[in-house]
Amino acid sequence: MIRKNKINIESEDWEMAERAIKQSGTVKEKLTSQEIGEETFSGKVEEWVEAVHGVSKIDKKKAVEKMLAELKKRDRKKRAVRVWWTAGGSVAAAILVFFTLTQWLQWGKETSDEEKITTVALTEIKVPTLITMEREHGVLSQEILDLKKAKEGYRVKGSGKKEEADVDTSEPIRYNRVVIPAGFTYKVRLADGSVVTLNAGSELKFPEEFRDSLREVEFTGEAYFEVEKSDKPFIVKAGDSRVQVYGTRFNLFYSEKLALAEAVLVEGSIGMTANGKETKIIPHQRVWYSMKDSLMRTENVDPADYLTWLGNSFKYNRTRLDKIVFDIAQWYGVEIKIAPGLEKQAYSLEFDRSATIDWVVRALGLIIDKPIKTEGGAYYIE
Repeated sequence: MIRKNKINIESEDWEMAERAIKQSGTVKEKLTSQEIGEETFSGKVEEWVEAVHGVSKIDKKKAVEKMLAELKKRDRKKRAVRVWWTAGGSVAAAILVFFTLTQWLQWGKETSDEEKITTVALTEIKVPTLITMEREHGVLSQEILDLKKAKEGYRVKGSGKKEEADVDTSEPIRYNRVVIPAGFTYKVRLADGSVVTLNAGSELKFPEEFRDSLREVEFTGEAYFEVEKSDKPFIVKAGDSRVQVYGTRFNLFYSEKLALAEAVLVEGSIGMTANGKETKIIPHQRVWYSMKDSLMRTENVDPADYLTWLGNSFKYNRTRLDKIVFDIAQWYGVEIKIAPGLEKQAYSLEFDRSATIDWVVRALGLIIDKPIKTEGGAYYIE
């Protein structure tokens, strides 16, 4: 109970504050037990927040501190729900309830653009997820992508539309960010009709509309790009490197951990730029940039060796062990460490990604003829 003798106000204000506390607790309980659907919840928002707004008659700082103390007590057994508060103006508290990994629902006072900026803990994302942002920063929403449509993929609204006259330039551009965690691949169809198939452990950031003279996206991980031809160059930014495309198909890999950017061209023409220098390749060639020595190299390859992940397999032909281990760790969501000096050793192998991680690790140990130990959920190659 809130002590009335602490603040000199009328009893009806305290009763209003207590009702707000009880109602917020009820909301949390229903959200946690999933008894309320999203539509029902949205319809009740105004009713619940009015009770909270009524507390504005009370000494804001002290009253909100007491409300939070009570809410924290109720929250100890419900870790999935987080409560924040803000005070100011005519509003004593605005409560944000975060439920599942898919949505932020906000009510309370209006906030500035800077206050709307919200960070997303990507390590908590366990299923393919779409994050929508405005002005490249403020997170507006996030939702789980339909796993049944992984092969068909997510389609940007109006994807494939060619007429720029249909674009409303008065509206701010919204950016989408697709995050693909361990164990999944997912396809995305961009506004120009280009298709990007993302491998596990990958992220793609792209605008809902291409309004500028360039079609530009940002990327990390591994993906297969099928780019629609256009007078507008298609640019993929991957860390400090970038790939320029004019209508083509290619596989792209980028990892800060491995300090490597790599593109394998299937069809068309691309150029990779790093340190201000562009290197162009033709089909059946691979270009890669090592951030460790700042060198760009090319070689002739069979693209099929780099595309087996699209068919749910791992295949490597004289590939460095650190790259093999990295791919396995990304797919299974595990940690695999290599003893110093082993990372540059090259191996050829192939196996199905539907196998269990324990089977894969045992098979890898036999192929490379190295002991692999398990400790605390991580694997160690000695």
